[in-house]
Amino acid sequence: MIILKESLFQGLTLLMIALGLGIGFLVRVMVTVTKEQMEWIKLPGDLLFNILQLFAVPLLVTSMITGVIGINSRLPGRIAVYTAMYICGSTILAVTLGMALVLQTKPGMDHTMGITINTDMPSSSMQVIFMDLIRNIVPESFVQAFYEQYKTEIVQVKKTSNFSLYLKAEHNGNETRLKGGYVAGINMLGLIIWSFAIGMLLSKARCQAKATVTFIKSVNTAINIIFNWILWYLPIGLLFLVVENVLDVKDWRAIIKLVRLTGVIFLGLAIHSFLVLPLIYFVFTKRNPFLILIHVSSALFTAMIMASSAATMPVTVECCEQNVKVNTRLCRLMLPIVSSFNMNGMALYEVIAVIFIAQTSDIILDISQIITISLTSCISSFGAVGVTATGSAITVLILTAVGLPAHDATLLLLFEWFLDHFTTVVNVLGDCYGLALINHLCLDELLTLDKLSSLERMRSTKELDLKLFCLEPYEETNRPPSSGSISSK
Repeated sequence: MIILKESLFQGLTLLMIALGLGIGFLVRVMVTVTKEQMEWIKLPGDLLFNILQLFAVPLLVTSMITGVIGINSRLPGRIAVYTAMYICGSTILAVTLGMALVLQTKPGMDHTMGITINTDMPSSSMQVIFMDLIRNIVPESFVQAFYEQYKTEIVQVKKTSNFSLYLKAEHNGNETRLKGGYVAGINMLGLIIWSFAIGMLLSKARCQAKATVTFIKSVNTAINIIFNWILWYLPIGLLFLVVENVLDVKDWRAIIKLVRLTGVIFLGLAIHSFLVLPLIYFVFTKRNPFLILIHVSSALFTAMIMASSAATMPVTVECCEQNVKVNTRLCRLMLPIVSSFNMNGMALYEVIAVIFIAQTSDIILDISQIITISLTSCISSFGAVGVTATGSAITVLILTAVGLPAHDATLLLLFEWFLDHFTTVVNVLGDCYGLALINHLCLDELLTLDKLSSLERMRSTKELDLKLFCLEPYEETNRPPSSGSISSK
């Protein structure tokens, strides 16, 4: 049923994009659209962005908290540490790779000589940027972080002339002053870090925080259900966004930029799949990493078709247990967690997409925005758990967090459904490499757990036999005498 819904959603999205292209070109040729009519055409697309912004932050926060609680409560100690290290390490490498590719190739710029990052900054400006990052990491209120972030501006103030007793004017030029305060915008750093910390603290509290954990999980489930229902509006919003873009286009250089962007994303996914992940596996195991690719090929093919890690999970479990020979206990316990948090393909896509939008808008990013984009892309992928087409929501979320125009993500929404098939393949491949790697590193611990579980089963069987044996004399001695026995006579 879930697979049927996802296939229907993807087919409807593709149909609406094609219909929007046809309607847009037809209206462009035959009708002259007024400004008032254009505002009505833009309205459904604006509603789509508002809906994505409305639910993206609560979904990310609750998913982060519940996910951290699940990792700490379900996995043994050393396996949990290795799992967290692999997820964080592979995601950071994916974001770094995407950042390097998009900054070097500049797919969103008309010429390759443009500037994307403002690196000519004085040391005082760098200090102010890092101070703002630290202030945002520790916000005054967790609730405040949902709608405000701290920002310091460097203002040049012209000093007035000072007259001394001897009537000599002293002109000291301009004076640099720092003007700091809270501005409108989501404080993603504070939300992500403290969501992670709250999840850790709740997992340590265990039974004492059971009611709080149940409440947060219920809220997360409710938001997921609401978000999945609202996403059925996405094809309708895309229809009007496509019509709007076709009517607004002045030249077709945007299509060339999208083609370049697609090439950069495919290059990044290929490098991460065939170089980065195999290299991580080879460094720690000294085994041929490309055998994993062959063993899980059926799972990768299913991921390509379904564009969903959750729908691919049964095939992934079968490949890992039968072909890769991963411990059954580890595979059944760890794969649902890893498939929810280890989204390297999505993280790589998000960082490339956000910087691409900055390049198309001719926005020069400073160091603080680059750091915020990197961290938010890393950790936002951890919170994208089990939501269809969640990449669009995360893209809008990151753009809002760094102060970039979220409406410019329209171009990405038009072909994100296509790229989602390939990013899912990378996500599933990263899960399989992670399972194989942790199975190798924790083999002794897994064997010990299997022995303990078998001993527990043997012990429970013996205790049951002993209890039954002890009950037999009691039952015989206390059996009520029958009416035909000698004693009754």
